[in-house]
Amino acid sequence: MTTVKEIVHHIEAFAPPSLAEDWDPIGLAFGSYDQEVNKMMIALDLDAKTLKEAQENDVDFIFTHHPPIFGSLNTLNEHDTRRKEYIELIKSNISVYAAHTNIDAAENGMNDWLIHALSLEGPIEVLDVTTETSYKLLVLYTPLEDADSVRNALHKNGAGQVGNYDNVSYNSRGTGRFTPNEKAEPTIGQANEAEQVLEERIEVLVPESLIGRIIQTIYEVHPYEEPVFHLFDIGKIEKKYGLGRVGSLAEPTTIHDLIERVKQAYNVPFVRHANLDLEQKIKKIAVLGGSGEKYYKKALEKEADLYITGDISYHGAQDMIRDGLPFIDPGHFIENIFVEKMTKEIIKWSEAENWSLEITPSTKQEDVFKFR
Repeated sequence: MTTVKEIVHHIEAFAPPSLAEDWDPIGLAFGSYDQEVNKMMIALDLDAKTLKEAQENDVDFIFTHHPPIFGSLNTLNEHDTRRKEYIELIKSNISVYAAHTNIDAAENGMNDWLIHALSLEGPIEVLDVTTETSYKLLVLYTPLEDADSVRNALHKNGAGQVGNYDNVSYNSRGTGRFTPNEKAEPTIGQANEAEQVLEERIEVLVPESLIGRIIQTIYEVHPYEEPVFHLFDIGKIEKKYGLGRVGSLAEPTTIHDLIERVKQAYNVPFVRHANLDLEQKIKKIAVLGGSGEKYYKKALEKEADLYITGDISYHGAQDMIRDGLPFIDPGHFIENIFVEKMTKEIIKWSEAENWSLEITPSTKQEDVFKFR
């Protein structure tokens, strides 16, 4: 049996809630963490079409990018179309979980998907850094015969990843000494008798964001009643997280050619754009999925030649033009890339964990805007 909680555990490891903006109502919006999941659907939004699709396909759990509830509710009745959808959802016993700006900020999340779709090259920078996380050094002692299983569990849960290297650890052997008192229930030894055990000392770097998960893992897999471990601050920055990305084209191109590239990469029929100089060559590009108008000065600070984002307003466009920043607005729906990417990711988790559930992408959702 696979539960909502198990799936959410993996989602939050991929996109930690700590990366979300303060205003963002991410998380479990409907249902229970304890609900059994037999069929799961991934969608950009919860709307009438995706709700009907979920009902027709007996879906238990919907994972969305955009939170289904943004404002507070004073009433819950059927005299409002949106609230009526909520009631239908509850009646259908469907849980809904959303990961929004934490997916946007996450490594290999929304903005990385969007920038790689354009084949932009490094160094890839974060447009607006909102979070910096550091490493801690974990030192753990375990009986020699249990060292491999404990170390593997730590690596499986994210410890020991350094740059492009996985499963990094330092290990040494020594003698552990202890005397259990009368209240102890020792795995090795007897109460009030001194004990010596051949132990292995395991040292691994742990991202700050995974400390809670790693400590939980230690208590789950370590054979001792009271595992001994230390966590040290080492002043090493792990990663910078935030909204948007900045990268470069392999070769400079014109805005005209770039527009065609954007339309093809994001599967949109039209874009809005401001072309300040027909002859200008574009190389360095800032990209921010969703509504990124207010971040355009960050693109200027990064010396981007052009800014790609959605939902640009009339006056926002005027500001960008005044400040000399060309832009392409492909709309908000380019974030629908979330459905394809997260479906593949969750299928990988399911295969690794042997989950018995069906995972399906929403096929009914479409852009709310139509073009002629």
